[in-house]
Formats: sequence, C-alpha cells, structure tokens
Amino acid sequence: MTDTFPLSTRHFSPTPPRESLLARGLEPFISGLWILYLLVSLLIAAVWTFGIGEGSLEKGISNPDLRATLVLLLAHADLGWITLAAANVYFSLAGSLGLATARRWALLILGSVIAFAWLSVAAGLPLGAIRYGAALGLKFGPVPLGLPLLWFSVIIGAREALVRCWPRLGHAALAAGVGGVALLTDLNLEPLAAKWRGYWFWQAASPALPPVFDPPITGSIAWGVLAAVIAFGLREREVVASTQKRGWKPVVVLAIFWAVFLAAHATHR
Repeated sequence: MTDTFPLSTRHFSPTPPRESLLARGLEPFISGLWILYLLVSLLIAAVWTFGIGEGSLEKGISNPDLRATLVLLLAHADLGWITLAAANVYFSLAGSLGLATARRWALLILGSVIAFAWLSVAAGLPLGAIRYGAALGLKFGPVPLGLPLLWFSVIIGAREALVRCWPRLGHAALAAGVGGVALLTDLNLEPLAAKWRGYWFWQAASPALPPVFDPPITGSIAWGVLAAVIAFGLREREVVASTQKRGWKPVVVLAIFWAVFLAAHATHR
C-alpha cells in the first residue's frame, strides 16, 4: 500500500508536480514508518483485546528486569501507537495536498483540540469536569500530547474516507459527515479510554466521592460538533482530481482504530 509523495506545496495541478530530491530521500523513512505502525497496531490489538498488562506479565515472566522493561514499554505503547498513526497520516496528507496544506490543517486541528480540552478541564464545559491521566504522554498544561494527535488522525481519516466514497459531496455536507464519523468514533472509544486504558476520568460533584468513569453522551456530541467545525475549515482547491492520487493511509488508520476498539469491546463486555 503506497502513497504518492511529491512534497509539493500546490493543492492540485493539471500535471503531477516533479518529485523533489527531498521527497525521494524521505520515501524509505516513510515506508518504514508505515510498516512500524502496522506492527505496533498488532501489539496494541493484542494488548487491548487480551488484556496484556502488568498483572499478566508478573504471572508469565519470572525475570524482574525483563518484566520491568516490558511493563515500561506497555505503559507508553498507546502513545507510541497514536503518534505513529498521526505521523503516517501527516506524511500521506503532505504527499496528496502538499506540505503547506498539511501544516496548516495539522496546526488547525491540534490547536483546536488542545484549546477545546483545556477549556473543559478549566471550566467543566463542554466535556464536563474531565481530567486526563498519564497514559497519553506529556501534557500541554492539562492536555496530554496524545489527545490532539488522536483527533488529528480521526478527523483527517474521516474526511479522506468521505471524499473517496462521495467525491462530489458539498463542503458543508462533508464537514457534517466528518462530525458524524467523529461522534461515532468517540462513542466507540470513550468507555475503553476511561474504564480500561485510564486515558481520562471525570471529577465527581463532591470531593468526597470517587471519580467517575462513565462517559457522558454530551462529550461525544461535543467532539462531533468540534470535528464538524474543524472540517469546515479544511479547504482544498479541488476535491475531484484524476491527476492526483490521494493516499489511502489516513483511511486505513481510521479503520485500524475502529477494528481495535470493536475487538476490545467484544472481549471486555
């Protein structure tokens, strides 16, 4: 599965842009990054589906040093998986629409998600009194790095999937479709993220009460609305362009997310 990767700053052109030496030099790295993502996805699928973790490693591995190393790797596996997904989506987007568009879209999505989540932590709206754990990596204030990277992959993956299925879809309808896919993705992820992976939780109304791990439906709706608003700001000159091949990687990344989430639901029901 390959993506065209001329690092062109043009959106689309009548003839394919000439490939740069930089693009040619990056091709092996990008191919390797994709293979690494697929391999890590298999590991994550096993972890999420079969519950491989510190408890199971203590029973199966007697060597304390090896066990400690594996526990450390598993503790950061989710963040590594999400980061690899975002990197592959970004490079695929750059290859299809150009580096300028990829940078602009990435900054828009990452900045919007960080501001949205930060507001929720500070004010309790629109996601409720949410708090983020350490599983998604270092934090920008109260917001972990993995959260905007996750939503970058989901929003771009949803947009590319819809563009491929309905290339003549109007811009407003496309944005609404991205919002719908994002809402369904969040509904799929939320129970796992809160109860199983420890990504986030909600503070109870009283400090004397334990934290809440049951996700409110309003949070998923809020993410869907945000994704739709962001997608409305993602514009390209031409959606239908027979001379420019769009990469499949963002769509595959979104499909892998869904496959892992659904498998985890099936085994942890």
